[in-house]
Amino acid sequence: MRILLADDLAFTDAFEAALRAREPDVELYRWPSLPDDGHFDVLLAWCLPDGLRRLPDSLAFVFCFGAGADQLLSDPRIPSHVPIARLVDENQAAQIADYAAHVGFARLLDQVTVKEDQARALWSEADGPRRTRDQLRVAVLGLGHIGARVASELARLGFSVQGWSRSHKSVPGVETFAGEDGLVTAVEAADVLINLLPLTAETEDILSQKLFARLSSGAYVANLGRGGHLDEAALLGALESGRVGAAWLDAFRQEPLAPDHRFWSHPRITITPHLAGIPTASGAANSLADCIDAFRRGFPLPNLVRPGRI
Repeated sequence: MRILLADDLAFTDAFEAALRAREPDVELYRWPSLPDDGHFDVLLAWCLPDGLRRLPDSLAFVFCFGAGADQLLSDPRIPSHVPIARLVDENQAAQIADYAAHVGFARLLDQVTVKEDQARALWSEADGPRRTRDQLRVAVLGLGHIGARVASELARLGFSVQGWSRSHKSVPGVETFAGEDGLVTAVEAADVLINLLPLTAETEDILSQKLFARLSSGAYVANLGRGGHLDEAALLGALESGRVGAAWLDAFRQEPLAPDHRFWSHPRITITPHLAGIPTASGAANSLADCIDAFRRGFPLPNLVRPGRI
């Protein structure tokens, strides 16, 4: 089986070794290198390279080298009959849970206010008892594989967690909601909002003025989904009014983020360059190998985002 690796994160000896430990007979090619006849069976990519203009008829499936696949689902170069499966890497999910926990603890300690006081050499004594974790409401939008892991980890740490998804999901230790009415309930008076939704026509600009107005005053917001989820003007307005106290942003409409973008210099915005969760060699290799095994046996591919037709 020929596999074209079209993502720099997969161009590692560790990934190839881990994959060959499961699938010793695969032939691996690193884009832009191709087999002499141009045919390959599996394409691994986060997004298709610009120079890859046509996919071969031999293509059996596309493996998305990341948790979200909207950028592949909308790419017209991938024929509609070709299945698309996504990466499921428990190590990557753990990284994202760590990021979300960091935001939760930052809100618990009101980290941004502390840093601003430090910059002004202002000694602000506590004006009351500090809240405990269970008194902090955390809303997690998106309860797929990673969202459920994040929500359950935050609940395990003692935060009061509400989760929302488009269809009903059950997550141990988490109060879950679904549908439009459920979204309002899930975010009402939330102190922390963590977005992990997939980007669809229904979820674009979901992080909006309307949603921010439901949060508790000074809430912290983390967008770990897609840049298209965030209404940027609404966030800046909510930061100005104090409805949102701080924002952690890991995904943007344009990546890399333009050097002159307002977000870089905003004192209450923390920018991370799409690194909340990085695929690991072992986790990614095992996820791809599971897909290869299923294909060879004629079974449905695991973690499909588009079934296609095998």
